[in-house]
Amino acid sequence: RLDVALRWASPESSVPGGERLFDVEMFPVCSPSVASERPLSRAADLASHVLLDLETVTASGPWSDWAPWLEGKGLANLKPAGALRFSHYDQVVRAALDGSGVAMGRMPHNAHHIADGLLVAPLGKEGVLRWGAYFVLVSPRAVERPIVKRFVAWLCEEVRIDGASTAHRHQRGYSAR
Repeated sequence: RLDVALRWASPESSVPGGERLFDVEMFPVCSPSVASERPLSRAADLASHVLLDLETVTASGPWSDWAPWLEGKGLANLKPAGALRFSHYDQVVRAALDGSGVAMGRMPHNAHHIADGLLVAPLGKEGVLRWGAYFVLVSPRAVERPIVKRFVAWLCEEVRIDGASTAHRHQRGYSAR
């Protein structure tokens, strides 16, 4: 009985009838102080850092924020210096901002933190893993409703405006080491 839904899909998935809103990329982020304390210029350097991890349970089982990134970078067996686990992403970000370790950042989610210099992406573009995309879906029974059309148009415009701003921030974030 929903009119509109926002749905995340993995890179290899499709969302029939969905309109792509934005892509999501994952990459390590940390406070500038953490990046300067110990070497962190290549993915293997993560072994000497504490990883801040979002762990939750999904319908398909346990989920770790670091697992898909490490696997995608060929580092599934990496043993970090330590790990702190959190059940909410805002807790992970707060710990990264506080200098507690290295978190799995997401773009566009962390664009403002990177633009403001509160977080850096020490691995630059080499650390980026395309993680999926968000889509908007409209139920067939609601597709012609004027209020639904206006909402979806507004949502797409907001994403477009923020996307242009995020692209600029994202570029700056990759160069901030």
